[in-house]
Amino acid sequence: MSMENMKLHKMEEWESVFHTKQIEHVYYTSDMLVRKVTGYIIICRKSLNNGISKNTPRRKRVRWDGYGRCYNINNNTRLRDHDIHF
Repeated sequence: MSMENMKLHKMEEWESVFHTKQIEHVYYTSDMLVRKVTGYIIICRKSLNNGISKNTPRRKRVRWDGYGRCYNINNNTRLRDHDIHF
């Protein structure tokens, strides 16, 4: 993402790109632009059940900054695969 494309977006733009993600809380600026979004993404995690390995879907709590970059909610690790592209 280049510097000229980095701008804060309105909530309507965020809702149009959130198809597989779930919004929990939205933080706004004084101009009613989205500053930060917290929510969940669905990831598959391998689990062992009775000696059989299978993938189980899990919800992972994440946050997006106002520019659409995704981070882990606990330790600020960047999750580039889940960035929002407007």
